[in-house]
Amino acid sequence: MIQLTTATAIEKQIAKARTMKPRVRVNCFGSYTVTNKTTGASYTVECLKQDGKRFAHCSCEAGKRERACYHVAAVLGVHIQLATEQASH
Repeated sequence: MIQLTTATAIEKQIAKARTMKPRVRVNCFGSYTVTNKTTGASYTVECLKQDGKRFAHCSCEAGKRERACYHVAAVLGVHIQLATEQASH
């Protein structure tokens, strides 16, 4: 699991996500499936908040080693949007 601090901390992964343009599917709030459009490989990304800190985990090889990946970066925009909508209700 990686702690999410700032966008600058995962800047390279954000750039890769913009280039790769993976498909993000919402499983439920905090759980997402990210699919690489080229290879068809899919990974599960979980986002959660503990003690006021934000964390994410991806089932890819980088995620298994607790490293940031473009799958997490791809999910963050969707997750933030859903969290904002949820908070406004």
